[in-house]
Amino acid sequence: MFRSHLSWLAAITFLFSSVLTTNVLADKKLAVDKVDGDFSVMVLGSGGPIATSVGRASAGYLVFIEGEPKILMDAGGGTFQRLAQSGTDIKDLDIVLLTHLHIDHMGDLSPIVKSMYFHNRIANVDPNNTEYSFPPGRTAPFRVFGPAANGVPFPPVLSADPGTAQYPASSEFVHSHYDLNEGNERYLNIFSRAISGGIFGYEVTDVSPNWQNYNPVEIVNEDGLVITAVGVNHGPVPSLAFRIDYKGKSVVYSGDTSSVGNNMPLLSEGADLLIYDTALFFNAPPANRPDLNIFYGLHTTPARIGQVASQANVKSLVLSHITPQTEGKFKAVKDMIRAEGYKRNIKVAKDLKVYNLLSKKDDDD
Repeated sequence: MFRSHLSWLAAITFLFSSVLTTNVLADKKLAVDKVDGDFSVMVLGSGGPIATSVGRASAGYLVFIEGEPKILMDAGGGTFQRLAQSGTDIKDLDIVLLTHLHIDHMGDLSPIVKSMYFHNRIANVDPNNTEYSFPPGRTAPFRVFGPAANGVPFPPVLSADPGTAQYPASSEFVHSHYDLNEGNERYLNIFSRAISGGIFGYEVTDVSPNWQNYNPVEIVNEDGLVITAVGVNHGPVPSLAFRIDYKGKSVVYSGDTSSVGNNMPLLSEGADLLIYDTALFFNAPPANRPDLNIFYGLHTTPARIGQVASQANVKSLVLSHITPQTEGKFKAVKDMIRAEGYKRNIKVAKDLKVYNLLSKKDDDD
């Protein structure tokens, strides 16, 4: 009975995935076709938490190593759709970097994880076998790195239970989704076997979000790929920024941060590409907008972006996490950044833009 259930499900998903793979517009150049060289970054989402008619997905970036998508940095709402539009096969996705546990940075994680096993299904089924050949699928776990808990409680006015922190550790968050016995999406443990013949598996590592001093943690060092994480200030939210180094090139991703302290300049030193939280338009809260005060403890002003980029001498600055405050005001934001001494390249992120760090070919669309 169990085996027949798996066979039925496998047949249905095979037909479903086959339809999807044959429905791509052949005459349209996909974002994945613009990836060139050994180290590239694709923007899956350049927006923030607010749904607007501009249509930006929330924060998410896919990093390609040796032309293959290996690292996902955040997975905010809408990044699943952008991934689909990109034409990228993520069957071998290896590492997930979560800057923090706000929905606009992790809301599409599970849909992307599930798609990873569908992509394995497509790769593993032999179309020449009328019995639907079903070889072993993916067995390697995907690895998740995110902030540890910081223990900040809710304010008393909310009357939360004693000891309740505002944010869980990343390990608690991931286990609550995928743990075989207690995860809310524990069905993926058997679903992955049904659709790809593989084994669902994950590993999760908590990294200290303490931003009070510069204490970088090397979380990956293998085959020339080095990933470093450091805590950054995002108000009460445990948060990380990440740096990825490969073959002499580097990408730094700020996540969301007010950039208080010296962590961002030190992490970004000499970076080839610095992707920065650009949620704010003003350099200080306007006197007539007290409603905005809270955001200045959470995000980075244009002036502070300019200070960090200039001090760190980064080669290219990418403005991302665009909000209604900054949308359409990019010239003014750039002017405020340059007023702090940063004279090098400033780009505005857009969904499905590709940055090739080890190639002379760039996505100029």
